[in-house]
Formats: sequence, C-alpha cells, structure tokens
Amino acid sequence: MEWRIYYADGSTFDSGQGSPEDAPSTGFICALGYDESGDRYMMQSWDHYCWDRDARQWWGMDLCGVFDRLRRNRVHAYKEGRTVTKAEFGAIVSRANADPDFPMRR
Repeated sequence: MEWRIYYADGSTFDSGQGSPEDAPSTGFICALGYDESGDRYMMQSWDHYCWDRDARQWWGMDLCGVFDRLRRNRVHAYKEGRTVTKAEFGAIVSRANADPDFPMRR
C-alpha cells in the first residue's frame, strides 16, 4: 500500500483502489503514506491537496501554494480539503494514526 486518503464522510480511498486521479476530489481530511526514507507521513490541515509525482506523496497547500504549483504545471490529482468539527477531525486523524496497514516505518 503506497497511500490512503481519509475523507470527512468516514470513507477512505487508497492506492490499492486506484490512482491518485481516481480518488474522490472533495472532503479530504488527511492522507497517510511514506517518504523517501520509508518513514510514514500524515498530510493534514490544508485547504488544497495534490499528488506530487516526483516525491510520490500527497502534498497540502494554501491558495498561494495552488497558484505557485499551477504556474509551474505541478498540480496533479487535485483534491479539496473540508473543514469539520474538532471532534470529527480528531476522530478521523486518530483512526488514520491507528491504521494497521501503515506502520511507522515501511
């Protein structure tokens, strides 16, 4: 498993189900994956996300970051974050942190 996205409605989508482009575009809360050293990362708390083809990671960004990546033709598989209550956010992030498919190191 390369990555998994957690959504506001409680659903998930991961690399075993399809490509970054295939993942639902709205309601993104966080994503799990691995960095180049094999350490797990969690990308969270951004308004916008896209798949970085070079790093093979989900990257979060604010609106200025979207514009920066657009100018450089670096927006791929764009997703929108969603604001949820603190309790909902905490529950989703806790669920992601406990995901048995993503140990702390690969």
